[in-house]
Amino acid sequence: MTVNLQTIFGPAISGRAVTDVLFVSPSGEPNQFEIPPQNVYTSLSDALDAASTDANDCTLILVSPTLTFYDIDRTGNPTWAGNYEIFGTHRIWAPVRNNHLGATSVMNFSGKAAIRDLAIFTEDAVNGVSFSGNGWRIRKCGFNSTGLTGAATSIHIDGSAALTRGAIMEDVEILGHVTHTTGIHIENSTINKFHGVSIHDCLVGILFDGAAPAKNEFREVDIGGCALGVDIDTGSDQHFMDLYFHENTRNVDDEVGDHEWLNIRGEFDIYILPINFAGVTVLTGAGNHNYGLDTELVALNAIDNPFRIVGTNFEPAANEWYAVRFTQAAGPPYYDEVMFDGTKREGLAAPSGTEHIFNADTRISCSGCSETGGNNVNIWVEIQEI
Repeated sequence: MTVNLQTIFGPAISGRAVTDVLFVSPSGEPNQFEIPPQNVYTSLSDALDAASTDANDCTLILVSPTLTFYDIDRTGNPTWAGNYEIFGTHRIWAPVRNNHLGATSVMNFSGKAAIRDLAIFTEDAVNGVSFSGNGWRIRKCGFNSTGLTGAATSIHIDGSAALTRGAIMEDVEILGHVTHTTGIHIENSTINKFHGVSIHDCLVGILFDGAAPAKNEFREVDIGGCALGVDIDTGSDQHFMDLYFHENTRNVDDEVGDHEWLNIRGEFDIYILPINFAGVTVLTGAGNHNYGLDTELVALNAIDNPFRIVGTNFEPAANEWYAVRFTQAAGPPYYDEVMFDGTKREGLAAPSGTEHIFNADTRISCSGCSETGGNNVNIWVEIQEI
C-alpha cells in the first residue's frame, strides 16, 4: 500500500503545510512505508531539481545519514528557485559538499528555503549557502570551511538585488579559516534574528554591508579566535545582546555607530583618559547646586570601538560637596550622576552605575556643581573598549 506522504510526514515533521515530500538516502531504496520510487533520491541536488518551483508549493526534503557525504556536484553557484524545507538528521550525520571542479558555492536559494540538521563543508575557495529570498531559516546546522585556500563566505544573506527580511538562524556552529572565511555576510537585509550562534576562527565573523542592513538581532552569540569579530560597514540599528568575545585580534569595527549593545562579555582592557596627572577641569556653576557648562571628556571620533565608562576619578578644588552628571548628548538625558564629599581633596574612584555601552565615536561630556558654587573639579574617566 502506498501511503499519503503529504498527510503523514509533511506537517508532522516540518510543522508547515507542504505539498510534497521527497527522500534522499545513500541507498536510494524505498523503506517499509512503501514510498514510491519517484520520491526517493540518492543525491540532494537531484531531489532539489525534481521539486516543484511553483510559488504556491513547498517541498519537504528529508535527508538520511550517510557514512561519507552528499555531493551537490554542480558547477558555479547552483541555484534553486522553489520553496523548500530540507531536514537532515543531525548536523554531523548529513554532510553536504560541492566537489565539482567548477564549483564556487554549495547551494543558493532564491525562493523560500529552510535547512535543518545539515553540515555544510567547503574547501578551496567555495562559498557555503546563500539565501536571496525572505524568511529563510537555518536551524541546528554546522558550517566547516577549515579547508579553504581562498576567500569564501559560509552563509550569505544576499539582498544585493532587493532588500530581504524576516529570517531566523538558531543553534548554528560556524568553524572557519582565520585567513579566508567570512562567517555570516549580511548584505542589505533587515529584521533577521540570530540566536545561539557560535563563530570561530574566521577572518571576519559577521559582516554587514550593502545598501541598508538594519534592525538585525543577535542574541547568545559566541565569537572567538577571529581576526575581526563583527565588521559593520553600512546599515543601522543592529541589536547585540548576550555576546561573548574571546581570543579575537579585534572584536568590533563599526563604521556606523547607532546600535544597541547589552550584556557584552569578554576580556576587555581598561585604561584612563586623559593619560596625565592634570585630568579634565570641569567648572561648576555659580551658587549652590548650579551646574556649569558642558565639558568634553571624550572627543567625538576618539574611540573607534564600542566602549563602557567603568569608573571616574575626581580631584576637587574645595572642601565641600560636589555633584557631576555625565551625558553622551551634551545635555539630558544623563546616563550617570555622581555625588561625593570633597573634604579629603583627593582622587576618588567611583564606578559607573550603568551597563550602558556606547557606540564607537561617541562624544562623552559632563557638567558639575558644588555646594557653594564656582569651584572646579578635575576628572578622569576609565574606559573599557569592546
